Amino acid sequence: MNAGLKLGAYGLALVAVLGLGAAVGTAAGPIDVGGNAGHDSDADGMDDTTNETTELPAGGLLVAQDGYHFVPENRLADAGEFGFTIVGPDGHPVTGYDELHDRELHLIVASRDLREFAHLHPTRDAGGRWTVDLPAFPAGAYRAFADFEPTDAEQYTLGVDLIVPGTTHAMKPLHAKTIDSVGGFELTLDREGSEVTITVRRHGEVITTEPYLGAAGHLVALRDGDLAYLHVHPLDEQPAGPVRFAVEVPSAGRYALFFDFQVDGVVHTARFVLDVTASTGSAHSDGDH
Repeated sequence: MNAGLKLGAYGLALVAVLGLGAAVGTAAGPIDVGGNAGHDSDADGMDDTTNETTELPAGGLLVAQDGYHFVPENRLADAGEFGFTIVGPDGHPVTGYDELHDRELHLIVASRDLREFAHLHPTRDAGGRWTVDLPAFPAGAYRAFADFEPTDAEQYTLGVDLIVPGTTHAMKPLHAKTIDSVGGFELTLDREGSEVTITVRRHGEVITTEPYLGAAGHLVALRDGDLAYLHVHPLDEQPAGPVRFAVEVPSAGRYALFFDFQVDGVVHTARFVLDVTASTGSAHSDGDH
């Protein structure tokens, strides 16, 4: 699809989605916690549609921060190549990055209903243009998050809204869920205070995950309603069996947690849903398993 057709498709799809009430306005972007001060930003970056405040460091709530801009070539999340640049304070595409977890940039794409998720790793050319092939997502509204650290700068997570053209339906509510099955594996999530433990089993036997991007697994949490974002990593470098994470949420709410793990050279993603009753309190799962 050429750029002109994509632009026209985007406009038509946006009108359709807004007419059905499936788009959720302007989203708050990522919130990164776990002691990474590189993601700090002003409280003014919070979505002004909510009165919630948080004492936790918040970042990635904007498409631009400290002169860095996340600039997509279009706002479509349809299957195929997705291109973008990170423009620096000098007005030019950034070409120097420090690696974060074995990559210069991580791209997360999630649907507004928190049922679709992809953790992708684009490639960059010498001019600073990033490209990645997106999977075939269902029609609807999406949010993309770019996590990166320019050389000699802070770490940032910036977000933009995307859309997949087509017929959409009203979003169904999430239900608490601490058990999932994917790729022949059964996974369970347990949470005590700010510690989350995920156990992977195959045929009832506990499995030790393989190193993936320098860690035993990766966990991304997105808050239902505004897609506030947390990205944390395991407490143990090479755990035997269950994988532990330190997770502190910025507020009470319902969170979808996406766990990337690798076994036998294949990466899988499991999804859990937690109801958090307080910003520093416990979570419960009154819903289905």
